[in-house]
Amino acid sequence: MTAIELRYTTPAMLQTLSDEDVLRLISEGNSPAMEEMVRRYQKPIYRFLMRFLDSAEDAEQTTLNVLVRAWEYAPRFQYRSKVSTWLYRIAFNMARDLFERRKSRPQQIPLLEQTNLGSAGVKNAEDEALNRMEMDDKYHHLQCALKQLSDADRLLIILYYFEESSYEEMEVISGFSYKVLKTRLSRARQRLRAILEQES
Repeated sequence: MTAIELRYTTPAMLQTLSDEDVLRLISEGNSPAMEEMVRRYQKPIYRFLMRFLDSAEDAEQTTLNVLVRAWEYAPRFQYRSKVSTWLYRIAFNMARDLFERRKSRPQQIPLLEQTNLGSAGVKNAEDEALNRMEMDDKYHHLQCALKQLSDADRLLIILYYFEESSYEEMEVISGFSYKVLKTRLSRARQRLRAILEQES
């Protein structure tokens, strides 16, 4: 598809384009293309940042900043990696900077997403409340344990277990070589396991 064809792509057609073609449109100042990129990546980036920052307010603001940065830097993208990997790299850099600046600020533990426990055969409201408390407790322990890891270790755990990123994507986002990445991920797992066992 040529640049001219891309420029006149309708909003409906935008949904069929690759991330790379959408980013090319963005680099030409195409606002509907930016809206399409937001539609694709606002929720995944927010979810990633929420796990990293553990603050809904910070995650929301940083997600907006990531998308603004993508709009500004689209013309500089070299297409040597996937657009999604590039966005996650931007998100990680911004989150790391913010996390370092706000480490001492008290943060609320976010509520877990609503779970349809009724369909799982929950007998009554009391059982549902106890189940929810147990889930919140586990989530709280995991978040506390993740906070005790270094930025790099926390990033690798989130990418591998929560985002299910490939090693190739993790290399680009983290900046580690494959060999270093595998070693650090293994050590990060061990550290996280030790922290969780210590707190249990």
